[in-house]
Amino acid sequence: MNKIGIIAAMRSEMEFLQEKLENVNKVRLSGALFYCGYFGQTDIVLCECGVGKVNAAMVATLLISQFDCSMIINTGIAGGVGLAPRSVVLGTSLKYHDFDTTVFGYAYGQVPGYPKEFVPSLDCILKVKKILNKMGIEYIECPIFSGDSFIKDKKQIEKVYTGGVAACEMEGAAVAQIAVRSGVDFIVLRFISDSIGEEGQIRDYMQFEQEMALQSAQICLQIVNNF
Repeated sequence: MNKIGIIAAMRSEMEFLQEKLENVNKVRLSGALFYCGYFGQTDIVLCECGVGKVNAAMVATLLISQFDCSMIINTGIAGGVGLAPRSVVLGTSLKYHDFDTTVFGYAYGQVPGYPKEFVPSLDCILKVKKILNKMGIEYIECPIFSGDSFIKDKKQIEKVYTGGVAACEMEGAAVAQIAVRSGVDFIVLRFISDSIGEEGQIRDYMQFEQEMALQSAQICLQIVNNF
């Protein structure tokens, strides 16, 4: 089995996975602490990257270049557009909502030299869907938009949002970009903690953050054990 790197942005997302890791060896690189060990027979490197695109990109780069991970899973929480709290989201495409080089003819959110959006391999998507179905977990496949802002209003993403359901967070597209550039597989899995623009959004985020982070970590563990 190839080595899998798991990236979580927050401590609440990390604690459950860290507790389940066996034969742990800790390595600190560039200020980030990596936990190397095993879930069953699966070789794992786990890291809490911190919030935001730069943190996520740095950790993803180190997982690939220093630990030889050939698969990256980014787990955590997100805000939802047309999605209720507690929804499980499997990212079918990742795109920045705060990247603009349209003056040079690129699509909004597109990084020059890269596709308009970052898409996981069909093989990875099918494997994860099979595992979620086997576990009896209902999930929603949809785009995920990433940027260095907590989204409170759909107007903040109107340049990339074209309708339907979607999730917004602060790391996934950066992880996807590094994975695509490096030629490794990736999956971004999210639990919805709050519904963007709805009354009580911040209250819901505060209420569901810990619960949704734990749920996301538990599902991530099941995926790794069955991948």
